[in-house]
Amino acid sequence: MTLTLEQKETILKNKRRINHIVRQEVKKAGAIIFGARSVNKQVPKHLETQTMDFDIKTRKNPRKLAKRIERRLDKKFGGNFFEVKPAAFPGTHKVINRVSKEGLADVSKQKLKIGFVKRKGVKFANLKFQKKKIQESLDDPESRFRHDKDRFGKLRIKLAERPKTKPNVRRPRRKRLSTSFNNFSSRVGISPSKLRNIGL
Repeated sequence: MTLTLEQKETILKNKRRINHIVRQEVKKAGAIIFGARSVNKQVPKHLETQTMDFDIKTRKNPRKLAKRIERRLDKKFGGNFFEVKPAAFPGTHKVINRVSKEGLADVSKQKLKIGFVKRKGVKFANLKFQKKKIQESLDDPESRFRHDKDRFGKLRIKLAERPKTKPNVRRPRRKRLSTSFNNFSSRVGISPSKLRNIGL
């Protein structure tokens, strides 16, 4: 299928809608999103990073989930705009945007238990799991190509988990009310001598 310019523009303009559909399918499947998107959901806004694809773990068949995401997207946009291909890592299936040629989602088998948090019903791997995966990558010489990215991910989590400290704001001292006769007279606007004359 040859895509027209109008069709290509439609896909490129609707990245938010595409991401929403992927999250819906992940939710339906009970799968878990991990990686940078998961960290973004659990750190303050200023610690978020821009990421293009979804990293997804599923206890079911990864290829079936990838194909379901692809079919749902193609149906939504009315054409063959997406495809599924095997990823470089064995057992992982990649959903690809045929317009931008970018990977949209990597779906792999969940073999171990993953702690997660929920955001609007979608499961995201918790920060404890993310720290473990980052450290495994840093300890692996073959993953040297991504170590800078991993170190930054580790820093983001460390900053997010840092105990919140209240700013040390000194409260202004409250002025003690003076009961002296002269201060009282100045507050009421009457001279001390007149106050004495009226018996105060």
